Amino acid sequence: MKRLLLGLGCVLGLTPGGLFAQDATPAARLGNPAAALGRPVHDPDIIRAQAPSDGTPKPMPKGGVADVPSKSDLPVLPAPGPMLPGTINSGPPIILPPGGMVVPPVLSDGLPPGAVYGPPIPGGPMLGDPQMPCPVPGANNTCGWYTSVEALVWWVKSYSAPALASVGPPGSAAALTSTGTSVLFGVNSVDTNPRYGARITLGYWLSPQWAVEVSAFYLRPDRDRQRFLSADFPNQDFGRPFFSLNRHVETSQLIGRPGVVSGYVQFDSESDFYGGELNCRHRLCDWCDNHLDVLFGYRYVYLREELLINEQARALAGAGNLAGIERAVTDKFQTKNQFNGGQVGAIFQHTHGPWTIDVTGKVALGMTWQRVEIGGSVTPIGGGVPPNLPGGLLALNSNIGVQKRQTFAVIPEIGLNVGYDVTSRLRLFAGGTFLYWSNVARPGAQIDRTLDEARIPDFTLLSRTPIPTAASVRPVNQVNSESFWATGFNFGLLYRW
Repeated sequence: MKRLLLGLGCVLGLTPGGLFAQDATPAARLGNPAAALGRPVHDPDIIRAQAPSDGTPKPMPKGGVADVPSKSDLPVLPAPGPMLPGTINSGPPIILPPGGMVVPPVLSDGLPPGAVYGPPIPGGPMLGDPQMPCPVPGANNTCGWYTSVEALVWWVKSYSAPALASVGPPGSAAALTSTGTSVLFGVNSVDTNPRYGARITLGYWLSPQWAVEVSAFYLRPDRDRQRFLSADFPNQDFGRPFFSLNRHVETSQLIGRPGVVSGYVQFDSESDFYGGELNCRHRLCDWCDNHLDVLFGYRYVYLREELLINEQARALAGAGNLAGIERAVTDKFQTKNQFNGGQVGAIFQHTHGPWTIDVTGKVALGMTWQRVEIGGSVTPIGGGVPPNLPGGLLALNSNIGVQKRQTFAVIPEIGLNVGYDVTSRLRLFAGGTFLYWSNVARPGAQIDRTLDEARIPDFTLLSRTPIPTAASVRPVNQVNSESFWATGFNFGLLYRW
């Protein structure tokens, strides 16, 4: 036992500084010892001391306690200099004693997690560069719902109609070819502007790059009425002009002539316009201040218009045996257009602080289903003999009915909005929209003012001369198309959640 304790004491005595000896300033001398942890050691003496034992006692290294180098004899390693957050130690590499390893420069933990350490990739974005583009499309998006509600103030393209009411000197029959005759309604455009409505959009981001969006707009049905009285033209002929296919001349159906007939004619125009679309939206490009989305989907647009002509006339004493007869005449021209087609488009957005500018372009290709309905009637007022034929004046037995057809159409649309983010969820915006529709049927284009007088109800009874036979059937019912556009202002709000 004494021999064992003596051996243990010798071993402790040979250990520099004893078992519990500590150096008060290791960091100043060793630099960053943690950098060499786990690295291989190349000191030959240490390697020999750690070689596996073969069972044979090994001699102790030569030298005694006095040969152990003191603290003053050890090389002093340079201490690492102070490092600012987010920077790299620019001091010289730390060299361990001969046979040691080179310790690379030490990085601080001031950079954001996931940052790339080391030199920048040639041509790639620089970390922390305020002008660099966001490298991943959709990086600024978050999955969730968004909706917008807008008020619309739009104008739609007016449609033209032939001359439907005229006034001229006494005895001229208000014919368009008579000197001094002027047109009261028609030739110029039939206008139903401005129009007021709303547009609602609802969308959901399925991922930072993909969204589904549905949108619909609606313009309130607008009605316009114009009435002309024979009393407003007491010394003139007032009538509804047309071209006689039988006599090849301009004439009219009289509504007002001093002492002969008096009455009025009223024009009611109506328009109903709305549409909707369902789109998939994809974030194609994403920069820090600019975003580009593409979309594709389905579009539906509906336009219904109607022109209703109501006439009422009473024969006076100057009409002879017809005195006291009163009739109400109605002509109706109604058109419906329904577009169904595929759509593609793009949305570009630029942001500057809380301000945003959105530019939208879309184009839809598809088919327009057109429907034209023409109707007419003559109704005796206060009793009397019913008319001998169906129809009114411009709507006769040759064109009364419904005609349908389908035609190819294109609907492009562009829009511009300027918005301001009140909060991270709420945006107020205002802008404008322009929409074009290549092929639509409108009421004015369906009116054929070339008439066979023999088809006009009771007209032969009023004629003082025989009516020649017409060479063809007129008026005809055929679908005629023209272009259409709508444009105006919008203002509303966008909310995200």
